[in-house]
Amino acid sequence: MRIRLTSGLLTPLAMAGAVLCTLPSSARAWDEDRIQSQIQPYFGVWTGMYLVNHKDLDNLVSIDNTSLGSSFFSSALPAVGGSMGVAYGRVHVGLNGGYQLVDGGQFPYTVTESNGNDKVTWKPLVSSYNYQYQVIPVDVNVDVALLPNETPVNLLVGGSVGIGFVGMELPIYQLASMTDSAHIKVTDFNNDWNWDNYLLATAYLGARINLAKRLNLEVQVGWRFLKSSEVYMGNNTRLVQSKSTTYNDTTGIGSSSGDTAQIPIDLSDAYVRADIRWTFASKEMDDEDRASDRVRRMHDILAMMPSSVKSPRD
Repeated sequence: MRIRLTSGLLTPLAMAGAVLCTLPSSARAWDEDRIQSQIQPYFGVWTGMYLVNHKDLDNLVSIDNTSLGSSFFSSALPAVGGSMGVAYGRVHVGLNGGYQLVDGGQFPYTVTESNGNDKVTWKPLVSSYNYQYQVIPVDVNVDVALLPNETPVNLLVGGSVGIGFVGMELPIYQLASMTDSAHIKVTDFNNDWNWDNYLLATAYLGARINLAKRLNLEVQVGWRFLKSSEVYMGNNTRLVQSKSTTYNDTTGIGSSSGDTAQIPIDLSDAYVRADIRWTFASKEMDDEDRASDRVRRMHDILAMMPSSVKSPRD
């Protein structure tokens, strides 16, 4: 059985074949346009002012409930850094690194010893020892714009998680360790910088202002979590505190049991920060760009069609 194709059927078949042939190239062009218009690598610089809770640092060296005083550590410290990442639509994902200035100074206390009814005050054994710290934050952030990207001033919500490298000088001149139940080993301690990894996380609200086509300013107001469960002294040594529990046994005689516990440090508090970011790609195509792109694709399709399809006979 032979099937005969009429001339009227050739025209739609030719058009369908031409469209199918152009689909791979059209798909590639669409993917390229989508990547260029929505995935935008960026880099930037940032600066901020961070409030710091120094209560744990104060308690670490308090003597007879004597406080260091509110002026020893700064209540707010500046920090600067850089960032890099990618933006996809309204979502920005970036890697941030920075530096927070050294805070603290020379340890101010003298050392006293009770000798019977008399109290002898020694010369400050730690007068040349510093009590200070510094922070190098490294984290990954994600923030989402709540309004379309074309909005001149956009609202955003975000957060980050990472590591705070905290260097600390402690005003301690001797370390004591139990070699067994009856002996204590005492060694000198050098007042050098010892670095430890603190948990770092932020949660923030902010605004993004489009300064130019590829330049924007981002302002954040949020809370920074910066804490550790222990105080690292270097050489695999941790600072611990003693604790005791008093209880009454069945005879009613009071007793106590001693133990040690880690010393947590929590420097968390509020912050404000400003980022300047530059993107390497143009913004998402507007309606005019999309229309011109459709015209270009149609022109490519028509160019591949046979002349009989483009100019059919009457």
